[in-house]
This record gives sequence, structure tokens and C-alpha cells, in this order.
Amino acid sequence: MPKFNYKLSLYLFFIIYFLVGLSIYKDFGVGIEEHFQRHNGFYWLNQLLSYTGFEDFKNLVNLKYQQISIVDPDLPDPIFFNFYGILFDLPLAFIEVFLNLENSKIYFEIRHLAIFLIFYISSIFTFKILNNRFENKFVIFLGLIIYILSPRIFGDSFHNNKDILFLSILTISISYLFDLFTKHNNKNLLLFCFFAALASSSRIMGIYLPVILFILYFLELLIGKFSLKEFISRSLKLFIFFILFLYLHYPYMWQLNIFDIFGWFKSFFYWMDVEILFSGKYYSIKYLPRSYLPIWILISTPFFIIIFFILGTCISGKTILKRLLNIKEDKINKKGELWINLNEKKDFFIFVSFFSFISYAVLLNVAMLSGWRHFYFLHIFIIYLSTVGISWLYEYSKKFINEFVVVSVFIFLIISLCFTNYKFHPFQSLYFTNLLNKEDIKKFQVDSPSITRSSALKFISEIEKEKDKKIFVANASWTPLYNGKDMLENSIQKKFVFVGQEYNLADYVYTNFIFKDDEKYNKNFQIPKNFERIKDFKINDILIYSIYKKKK
Repeated sequence: MPKFNYKLSLYLFFIIYFLVGLSIYKDFGVGIEEHFQRHNGFYWLNQLLSYTGFEDFKNLVNLKYQQISIVDPDLPDPIFFNFYGILFDLPLAFIEVFLNLENSKIYFEIRHLAIFLIFYISSIFTFKILNNRFENKFVIFLGLIIYILSPRIFGDSFHNNKDILFLSILTISISYLFDLFTKHNNKNLLLFCFFAALASSSRIMGIYLPVILFILYFLELLIGKFSLKEFISRSLKLFIFFILFLYLHYPYMWQLNIFDIFGWFKSFFYWMDVEILFSGKYYSIKYLPRSYLPIWILISTPFFIIIFFILGTCISGKTILKRLLNIKEDKINKKGELWINLNEKKDFFIFVSFFSFISYAVLLNVAMLSGWRHFYFLHIFIIYLSTVGISWLYEYSKKFINEFVVVSVFIFLIISLCFTNYKFHPFQSLYFTNLLNKEDIKKFQVDSPSITRSSALKFISEIEKEKDKKIFVANASWTPLYNGKDMLENSIQKKFVFVGQEYNLADYVYTNFIFKDDEKYNKNFQIPKNFERIKDFKINDILIYSIYKKKK
């Protein structure tokens, strides 16, 4: 492909992607955690303003904070979860007050636009990572596309303000880490430490970044890449820069007691005592099967990406194993064999990182909720290794098949990915692989982020068109329904009265089949017989939610 055509195609792709994002960001419902995150933003903005003299602005922020507490009394107390929210929620709270936004639909749409823009920026850094690793421009382009268009990630990139934020900042951090691999200087180290600190304040697992770099320093010391003096110098700079950046912007660090470091970390491992449906059975989130994370990745990622990932993992793993086996005792202090070039060093980092996190989740049986949402940051590792697989398969196939045919097959896969996103829109976050039939999918929680609530309420409002009539709606689901109204116009919101599980008061009942425990034994979620089903919302034969109306 001619160089100018490739650049033109790349620019056009990013322009089109940006324009598509701007045209669809308003389509998505409000996620289950977004109200808490908004509340958390006002908590931190309140705390920050307490050190200033902007009394009028301070009063407006405090009023908003109190209003949220009154309107959504079931939200967790931000004081208890005061370790997240600085990077995203606080600035968005400031924007909401500064622009005097009183329409809930508008301020949640702004949040959705903001997280899309952050993920968009991360896609540029993904291109940079792949472009500096692979030579074939078509392969790089494929890797970039599957990073963006993997359905669950694409959908969440418009409403998941926490997990996509961490994925995005982690991706940017890795890009700067690879720059540091290429040229180890103070500038690159500062940039890496800065974004690694941002990643750590958005999700505590970001602390892994300076730790793994320190381990790489140590390995390079062992194989004689540099002296003990250089190792100490690099390590001290790494931790000083990282801790400085983290301390400067992360208030949770300010209460750190160095004599109680384990107590400081303890807060991050809080878990709710609830049960979730997995593989047809209900489990406490603390005692999930160890297969939980791997299975969720397999069933909610397009099958061809999994194939590429497995292939890339085998190729990278084979190379790493070969290097390890070639290390001899008499050479360990003379010649490094862990990687023979920069690309192998990058592959080593990605491979070890991915399997370190998988091992952590599986072996320690980490409490999880909502599928693998809390581990969406693994996406960048999956895409990198998938691109390794794509690169190998592309070059290998050309030996036996006409290159035009090979390119056509890959293009067909990308077209199918685009079509999948189109078909699921705006519920890409609820995607399941076609390898599962509808009976298999019933064994898992589908709408775990509860993004269908706004869509369901809008449907009900369209039935009840009488302007001043109140609509009483019950919720046969564990997740709250009432704050799903916030993505509707104010005039529509005022029509609804939410009655929880008091079905005798309801005109309609909504369920997205998310239950705290087995619904067979929980009468709270059993819909009375005097209601008839009027809507089953399905995508790709997957039942997403149902609406019932009281019989006349």
C-alpha cells in the first residue's frame, strides 16, 4: 500500500471515528455506577474548595452534593469510597456547576462525551504502540480497529466512566513505557511516571506499572545490561518520580500511614455481600468459580479476536520460553538472552503483564461483579497479543494463498465487527459471542450494567402519551430503576412514580433479569399474574429486558 494512501486512510479513519462518536454519544443509557461517580465528583470538589475562598461557588457545589444525597439516598457514601474520582468525576462536577447544568440528561451526556474523548485519545496511543512494534501497515490498522470496535469495549467507551478510564490511561502509560524502552532518559521516565501515577489513582492496579519496570531493571542488572550503580540510580528515580506525581494529585495518599501500609490498601478490596448468576448458578461474588474471568472474556469477545489472541500468545510464549532455556549459568553475567531486540522486550512485558493479572484474579479468587468489567484494562494486552497473531498469520498465509484473498478475509472480519456493533447499538456492552445459543446466555447476567433502564422507561412513556398522567412503575430487578429516568427529558421524568416491588400500586413492571440471588426463591422479583407481558426486548435473539402492564 503506497505510503501516502496509508496515511490518508489513517487520517480519514480517525476523523470518521471521531465524527461517529460525536453523532452517537447521546444514544446510550445511564450505567449502574454513574450516579455514584457523579456524587463522588461533588464530594471531591467540595473537599478541594474547602481550601479556597470561593464562597459562592463553594455553596453551589455543596448544594448540588446535598441534593444528590436527597434524590438518591441509596447511593454509597463517598466518604467510604474516597479513593477514586479525582481524575474524571471531579472535573465533570466542576463543569456541571460552572455551566449551571440543571438538566440531568445533559450532564450525563457530557460525561458520556468526555469518556468517549478519553478513549479516542487512547486509540491514538494504541496506534502508536502497534506502529512502533509491527512493520506491516495493514496489520497495524487491523489491530487498531479491533481495539476500538470490540463490541463490549466500544459500548462501554460511551458510558463506563471508571473501567474505560483506567484502560485508556493504562494504554497511554504503556506507550510511554515503550518509549522508555527505546530511549531511557529523564524525559521519557518522567512522562511514564506521570501517566503511571494517573493510572494508579484511577485504579489501584496501576501501581503494577512502576513495579514491573523495577523488575525489568533487576532482570537487566542480572544479565549485565548495566551496572549496580545504574540500577540503583534508575530505580530511585523511578520511585521518586512516581510517588511524587501520585502524591501531588491523589488526596488518598495524603492520609497514608507508612506504618500501616496494608491498612491503606485494605479499602480497595471491599466487596458487597451479593450473589450473581454465573453459568446457571448463583454464587457469592467473593466465592466465584476460578473460571469466572476467563469464561467471561471468552463469551463476550468476538471469536476471531480470541483465535488471534491465542495464536499471538503461543508465538510470544514460545519465544520467551526459548530465550529462558538459552540462558546458561556461565553467560548470565555476560550476555542477556531474555530478549534479543526491542520488540521481544515489549512482547515480554505484555505477555507477563497479562498472565500476571489473570493469575492474580484466578488464584486469589478476586471478588468480581458485572462480568469482566473490572478487568477491561486487559483489553490492551489482548489486542497487542492478537496483533502478534494477526501479523504471523498474515505473513504465513501469503506463502500459500494470494495476498488479495488474505486481505479480503481480514476485511470481511472487520466488516462483520462493524455490523455487530451496528446491530447491538446502543447496547454493545451486552454483546455475547455467537458461539453461545440463547439457552446458554440465560445462564449469565446480560444487562449487568443496567443500561437498558432509560430505553425501557422511554418506551413506557411513549405508550402513556397523556401529558399530565402519572405513570406508576415497579421494578422486578435488584438494580435500581428510578435513576434510569435521568437520561430522559425533564418533562418525561416528571410523569414517573417509582414504587419498587409494590406491584399492587404499579401500572407497569420492568425487569432486566438481574437478581440479588436466585429469583425462584425470592418473592420480591416474582411478577403478579394480573400483569401481562407487552414487550420483550431482544438483540440477536438475546432477551435483554421485559415490560409488563397491569391487565384491565
